[in-house]
Amino acid sequence: MKNGGEYLSQTLTAAEAAKILKISTYTLYELVKRGEIPAHHIGRQLRINPSVLEQYLHGTASSNSPPTHVISPNSAALPILRFIGSHDPVVELLFEFLKHAPMPVESTLSFKGSMDGLIALYRREAEISGAHLWDDSSKDYNISFVKHVIPGESFCIVNLVQREQGFIVAPGNPLNLQTWEDITIEGLKFVNRQKGSGTRLRLDAYLKSAKISPGRILGYENEETTHSGVACLVASGQADVGVGVKAAARRLGLGFIPLFHERYDLVCLGKTAKSPVWQQLLDVLRSPGFIQAINQQQGYDTSLTGKILLNT
Repeated sequence: MKNGGEYLSQTLTAAEAAKILKISTYTLYELVKRGEIPAHHIGRQLRINPSVLEQYLHGTASSNSPPTHVISPNSAALPILRFIGSHDPVVELLFEFLKHAPMPVESTLSFKGSMDGLIALYRREAEISGAHLWDDSSKDYNISFVKHVIPGESFCIVNLVQREQGFIVAPGNPLNLQTWEDITIEGLKFVNRQKGSGTRLRLDAYLKSAKISPGRILGYENEETTHSGVACLVASGQADVGVGVKAAARRLGLGFIPLFHERYDLVCLGKTAKSPVWQQLLDVLRSPGFIQAINQQQGYDTSLTGKILLNT
């Protein structure tokens, strides 16, 4: 069991949590009182777990927690869309738009990484997955992985968004981090993404090519399942840097150092691709309102959004 000092060092004070949420401390206490944000008291001090705050901020679900449910009225008779895949705030935005689409849909979101998402699709545990897996041989994203994980199946790949990934750091980048090599600086606290995520695979590929041992990175074993979780840990001072999308950094007023651009695609099996609910999803993807909502955030390119990249 952790002692009190260890617990306090790994949680947020009310003032820290309020700053991240960009609300007053009074409002934060009201949210805690109403039960909207779970918290603990240590003596007179209120303490909040960063992962709890991240779930409140973004409605995200980790691999160790139940999926986020988006339920519409009379859900028993509604079509169901289960999403399991890599995290991006735009995925949450898409399913929020679907709640208000002409055809009501019951949906669940579970963020478990690109590879786990494709495996879940193959096992019929999800109707839709999201991936951003770079294949250095083909110099393309996702297609070769889908063919490998879902052999002999018909499927459809459509682009959700192109995005910028890089270092999420404290405002002003006080440690002057610029390149991958910088995460090996002695004493630098790094927060990693979970195994199987596209971001983790990209990091590990770099470390292998540069012949850098993961043992040189303080915090390599510390894993988060979402970009928002990485940003929360940096914002709370529990980590100096992590790799994530620009939008997650900007939401919390953090610094961002770009490293690479990538393509994030949605994948479904052929049966789903023929369904009315998938057509409705495509309509939402291509709608001016959804495109505008993405472009209001930083770090995204919507030039391919809604384009079918492969339909077998």
